[in-house]
Amino acid sequence: MNEPAYEKLIDAMNARNQILPSVPCDEFFALARELFTPEEAEIASAMPLGHSSIEQIAERLPSTSTTKLAPKLETMADKFLIQIREANGKKSYELLPFIPGITELVFIGGFVDERSKKVFKLVMKYIWALEKMAASAPPPEASPAEPARKISVEEEVTHKSAIVPLKEINELLMNTEYIGAGICMCRRQGDLQNKPCKAPQDNCLILGESAKFVIGRGIAKRITGEEAVKRMEEADRAGLIHTYSNDPDHFINLLCNCCQCHCRIISSIAHSPFPGQIITARYMVAIDEDSCTACEACIERCQMEALKTESGKLICNTIRCLGCGLCTSVCPTESLTLKPLEASKVPLNKC
Repeated sequence: MNEPAYEKLIDAMNARNQILPSVPCDEFFALARELFTPEEAEIASAMPLGHSSIEQIAERLPSTSTTKLAPKLETMADKFLIQIREANGKKSYELLPFIPGITELVFIGGFVDERSKKVFKLVMKYIWALEKMAASAPPPEASPAEPARKISVEEEVTHKSAIVPLKEINELLMNTEYIGAGICMCRRQGDLQNKPCKAPQDNCLILGESAKFVIGRGIAKRITGEEAVKRMEEADRAGLIHTYSNDPDHFINLLCNCCQCHCRIISSIAHSPFPGQIITARYMVAIDEDSCTACEACIERCQMEALKTESGKLICNTIRCLGCGLCTSVCPTESLTLKPLEASKVPLNKC
């Protein structure tokens, strides 16, 4: 029997912009109970969307005063369940989603302790349960298409994760004041499974106000733009895909460097028949057939298997290309370049 607080937590988590949905099942409740006490789940479920003051949260918890609530919120922040920001001497609080959010922060400090191992196992069991549910679910019924319309709304539209090539990422980093560096959650999980990854781990970056929070809590190290660029260049040489949560610092502004062998999301995208349509690509690779020698140096670099040679010519399957740019950096004849797509017209939000 699950406490009502955990039932309410499902709606609270799904209201946040998260990659991992909250679905009522034994695996979800096991993970929720490990992360949240019943009282913390109650507090989390009462928190308004976005950042809110302690007074606003207390209003939704009639039996709790701000004096009693304050230390409980600090404890939740120490457990990386919520994020705290401070401006003009006032604190605001925000419930983090599972991914991107709580799960990354539990592992980004690089801890290999019993709690990390237990959370990892529970996260994986929950992901496997979701995959099993998705595989057995009936296909959705098609509904009649409605005419396309443009609707103006007075609310902020946030962007989902986007694949961004090295040059554009480096420009962003050099214009970002606060950058926190931690350990890649996915490759750290590989260590916990005794399946280590050869790629560097210390390149999970958090930007902006989110960086202030994680640096203040001691789970990330503050680095300069120049240091961040060096880590990104090292990640690029290792063949890692650069993924950026391009939004105005909702939840955590995360800059990931992903490998298919350990990143569950990149692996799922790679196994899809149309990777380029699943995640936002800002560029597409273009091949100069006159200078390309079809040496195949680029083919191994592509995690999406978008490149191949046919009849002595290099060909790109545009449905599979993410425009990550990894292939361009190993081309000896500089025959591969990145062609901007519509998404690239939207500037990356600086933090």
